[in-house]
Amino acid sequence: MNDIWQCPSCKEKIENDFRYCDQCGKQIMVCSLCGRPGDRNRCKFDGKELIPAGNSKPIQTTQSPQPVPHVQTIQPPQSMPPVQPVQAVFAPVQLPQQNIGDKVKLTSQIHGIMIEVKDGDIIGRKNGAFTSVFARFNFVSGTHCKFVKNAGGWHIQDMGSTNGTFYNGGQLAPNALYPILSNTTIKIADIELFVTYDINEGGTARL
Repeated sequence: MNDIWQCPSCKEKIENDFRYCDQCGKQIMVCSLCGRPGDRNRCKFDGKELIPAGNSKPIQTTQSPQPVPHVQTIQPPQSMPPVQPVQAVFAPVQLPQQNIGDKVKLTSQIHGIMIEVKDGDIIGRKNGAFTSVFARFNFVSGTHCKFVKNAGGWHIQDMGSTNGTFYNGGQLAPNALYPILSNTTIKIADIELFVTYDINEGGTARL
């Protein structure tokens, strides 16, 4: 049994195998894709060109749904907390004036070192009063660091060494004086040394 169409021109019902409307005589134009009748140049359902009835494909009353491709949802990256800069170098500070001794004792049980440095003494493999002690350590620079005593107490100064001078784990900036306290540690390249010196008033200084 043929389906019933509606003539696009006179709106009368006609069978879908007619090429002309049997009421108004107009030629029936149908979509070249879906076969539905239309009264314009293109189908109002799918936009395809209209052609004379009889040359079209059968009407597709239902279209098979096209599979929807799976789209993976990408979650936005979670905000990262700002990275805090690491302060690898100590800033010089001024210690209160102390009545201290004239020498600083540096010791290392691991390396068998026990020396006493005075104001102005340089530590290095090639220069200073202790070349015989440090000549065997390849990572110590020729002129590595210097000890200075002033009104603020004892200080250490890195002399632009290759592998750095460290105080209590922090690296010192070159050519700046840094105060050092008794019963603390310094590190000359990879040689860690324990620092002690005499304080005539107030006992032993501690961090």
